[in-house]
Amino acid sequence: MLINYLKEIPLFAHLKDAQLKEIASRCKKVHFKKGEVIFHKTDMSTDLYIVDSGALKAVLLDDDGDEIVLARFEAGAFFGELSLLDGQGRSATIVADTDSELSVLSQPVFLELVTKDPKIAIALMTTMVGRLRKADEKIESLAFQEVGERLIRALLEGSSREDKGARGFLKGARRTHKELASVIGSSREAVSKCMKVLVTSGIVKEAEGYLLIAENALESLKHRPSG
Repeated sequence: MLINYLKEIPLFAHLKDAQLKEIASRCKKVHFKKGEVIFHKTDMSTDLYIVDSGALKAVLLDDDGDEIVLARFEAGAFFGELSLLDGQGRSATIVADTDSELSVLSQPVFLELVTKDPKIAIALMTTMVGRLRKADEKIESLAFQEVGERLIRALLEGSSREDKGARGFLKGARRTHKELASVIGSSREAVSKCMKVLVTSGIVKEAEGYLLIAENALESLKHRPSG
């Protein structure tokens, strides 16, 4: 891991080159292919993982093997901090979304670094608070928003406001109904049914390789006749 790369990671951005060099020398490199599991929920391990390249996701699996995506991690992000701090089992399963390269810091090494520089702990806590806020927002969304509203929000998040495919519409990538279901915490069947309604209502238009989502999709959904 290069010193300049470590400087770009918020957790270590404040450290001096000598400290970064020490961290780099004590990290272990690991590689995972797309679809491989880094660790499973409840696994007893305490390492901290830093994403050097690639993309990963934190998921929960139901009895049918369907997944709910809790978070995504790309280059510069880290994960595994909960078990690192409390020594308990992993809180989620981490899966490689693409071929990924990670740097691993063991719990003893990380705690030693924190003892030498408490600012690392502050940076860690700041990130954890941000993740907790996002988790609270997702819980609220899952609890109070209907599938249609959650689906539209997911589609809008994946669209570009600078690349309008048609007047009044935003262009977004097409994703499978199973993938959308995992993102919004619903079933594939519910997403398929809802998507059919959105298309029939003209709120969403399907094109080859992409979707067009009405800019006022949420408002249109609220005023759509029931039944």
